[in-house]
Amino acid sequence: MRLVRLISVLCLGSLIVTAQTSLSPSPKTASSGQKSTAAKSSSAKAKAAESKEVGPDTAVITINGLCSGTAPKAALSKTTGAARTPKPATCETVVTRKQLELLIEAVRPNLQPTQRRMLAQQYAELLIMANAAVKAGVEKDPKVEEQIRLSRLQALASSYSHQVQQKEADVPQADIEKYYQENAAKYEQAKLQRIYVPAVTTEEGKPPDAAVTKLLAEKLQQRATAGEDFDKLQKEAFTAANNKGTPPSVDMGERRRSTLPAKQADAVFGLKAGEVSPPLEDASGFDIYKVVSKDQVPLDKVHDEIKATLGREHFRETIEKVRNSVKPTYNDAYFGSATPPATAGAPPAAPPPSSPAPVAGQPPSAIPAQPATAPGTPEAPQPSPPAPPQTK
Repeated sequence: MRLVRLISVLCLGSLIVTAQTSLSPSPKTASSGQKSTAAKSSSAKAKAAESKEVGPDTAVITINGLCSGTAPKAALSKTTGAARTPKPATCETVVTRKQLELLIEAVRPNLQPTQRRMLAQQYAELLIMANAAVKAGVEKDPKVEEQIRLSRLQALASSYSHQVQQKEADVPQADIEKYYQENAAKYEQAKLQRIYVPAVTTEEGKPPDAAVTKLLAEKLQQRATAGEDFDKLQKEAFTAANNKGTPPSVDMGERRRSTLPAKQADAVFGLKAGEVSPPLEDASGFDIYKVVSKDQVPLDKVHDEIKATLGREHFRETIEKVRNSVKPTYNDAYFGSATPPATAGAPPAAPPPSSPAPVAGQPPSAIPAQPATAPGTPEAPQPSPPAPPQTK
C-alpha cells in the first residue's frame, strides 16, 4: 500500500509532462525507392511487434540481484562430506504484466503506453528501497507498523466508499421520473429580460445615495410596465446613475429558478408571461425583470442531472446509515469536553456547483448562468494495491 501511495506522488507531476517523440527520421539523401522500402520495412516491424502478445504472467520488470530472505547455506560434498563453497546466489525479483497493469490501474488509470516505462522505473526504485528498508528492520519500528496499519484502514474505508458510490449511481428510471414530477418547480424555466439599475452616485467621492437609487428604479419599472423598450431603459439607468460603464444586455435568455438569487427567484417565477417585476434589490443596486415566456424543461433534458442528484443523495444516506449504526464515545478526561473532529475516513462531501460564466456585460450583481446538466460526483478513492511481485 505504501509503495502505491509513493508511486502516486512520484508520478503526479512527471508522468503528465512526459513528451512523446519520434525516433525514426528518414535520411535526407535517401532516394524515393529507398524511402518506400524503409517505410514498408518499418511498417512490417511495427505490425510484427504489435502481433507479439505479452501474456499476463510474462515478466515485464526483472530486477537481478534483488533478493528477499537470507543467502543459501553451504552444502556438503556427497563424496567427502566436507563443506563445499556454494555458488554465488542468483536471485531476482520479477514483476509480471498482470501485476504492473494492476498497479497502473490503482495509481494512474488510462496511463499512456509511452509513459509506462517511467512508472516501471519508479516502481523498481521503490521495490529496491523498500527491500533495503526491510533488511534494515525499518518495518519493525512501532511507528512504521502503525503507519502501515493506518494505511490499510484508509484503503479499506476508501474502497468501501467507492463501492457504495458506484452502486448508488445506478438509479432506477422510475425514481428519476418520480423526482421530476415531485420537484416540477425546479425545472420550470422562463425567458427573461432584465434592467440593472446601478447605485446612484450624486456627488463624486461620496457613497451612493440609496434613496435616489430606489426612486430611479421605481420610475424605470413603471415605464417598463407601460411597455417601453428595455434596451432604451437600461441605457437611461446607467446615464441617470452617473455610471460610465457599458450597460449590460437586457436579454437573459432562458433561466431556471435555481439560477436566480434566492431573494429574487420567487418574485420572478411568480409572474405570468408578459409581466414585469417590482424593483428587486441586490448588493449593488436593483433588478427589474420581465417574463417573456415560461415553460417546463423536458425530462430528457434534465435526466442525467436528476440521476446524479439522486445518486449523491442515496450515497450520503447509505454512508450516514453506516455511521449511525455505531456510536463511539470519547474520554473527556483525556480529550477535554470539546466536540471531537469529523470521523477519519469520511466520504468526501458533494462538490458545490461549478461557478457558471456570467452573461456578457453583466455587472457583479448579475444572475449566474444555469448550472451544468449533470453535476459531478464525489471524487473516487484509489483502489487497493496490486499483488506483491514474485521473488525467485
